[in-house]
Amino acid sequence: MTKISVVIPARNRAKVIGRAIDCANRQTIAPIEIIVVDDASDDDGATVAAAKAAQAAGIPVRIIGLDARAGAPNARNIGVAAASGDWIALLDSDDGWADTKLAEQVALIEDDVVAVFTDTIFHDGKGGGNTKFGRDAGDPTALLYENTLGGCSAVMIRRSTFDAIGGFDISLPSCQDWDMWLKLQRAGRIALCRQPLTQYYFDGDDRISRNPASVARGHGIMYDRILSDYAPAEKAGDVHRYQRFHLAQTLVYSTGVRRGVIAPALRNLVMPHGRTTRRSTLHLIGTALGLLRA
Repeated sequence: MTKISVVIPARNRAKVIGRAIDCANRQTIAPIEIIVVDDASDDDGATVAAAKAAQAAGIPVRIIGLDARAGAPNARNIGVAAASGDWIALLDSDDGWADTKLAEQVALIEDDVVAVFTDTIFHDGKGGGNTKFGRDAGDPTALLYENTLGGCSAVMIRRSTFDAIGGFDISLPSCQDWDMWLKLQRAGRIALCRQPLTQYYFDGDDRISRNPASVARGHGIMYDRILSDYAPAEKAGDVHRYQRFHLAQTLVYSTGVRRGVIAPALRNLVMPHGRTTRRSTLHLIGTALGLLRA
């Protein structure tokens, strides 16, 4: 029997955390526990009250309250440290899962597998959305260029591996998930379920991905780390060239920042990288100039 602990970091998420807890509780393979780590919410106890309401309804929720805010990666590490399961399913408090998400992941577990991802659907609020996985999601080298696997809510991690690699790097201002996936990939095999069973909503506030300063600093550190620790010598130049365009894309589409974007976009238009298309480059330039919507 696979024992799964669900870990949900939360801060000021009273309006949406009930949805996350409910979708974890509805899984066709039930987790042994749902651990909510409250990252020092300052909403007059509303987030904790919402979690306690689920607890009172008989859902196996454990609540860990932190006295000082330290960020979601730290809250995840604390939740995992308190977990009893052999596998950890991470779930952000403003995301969701299909009812069969954990069952589909369990079906892919083999001895050499250290993590299992499902595809993610990014809801557009209009009944549609885009999925995350591209054709190269299963290519280990693709992760050197960008986070091809998705966010934390898509993954289930072998607990012993999580402990062995030291959990999330809380010193990073952003990109903690990308850093974790690279460490997991080095530790063993990552299995992919290509069904979009993880649901990303845009109704949460204060995501790190929307903070331009954190995004830029985190990516800068990750780019250097990838070149020094992960990229083989023969790929380093190609990875580095892509990083300039990747940061421009990330800043425009994730945070709305346009300053400094045109130069790397034009450079890529003249000398296109193999991971890009002329259309994507022109779209980036148009968006940065305010001619198109992101």
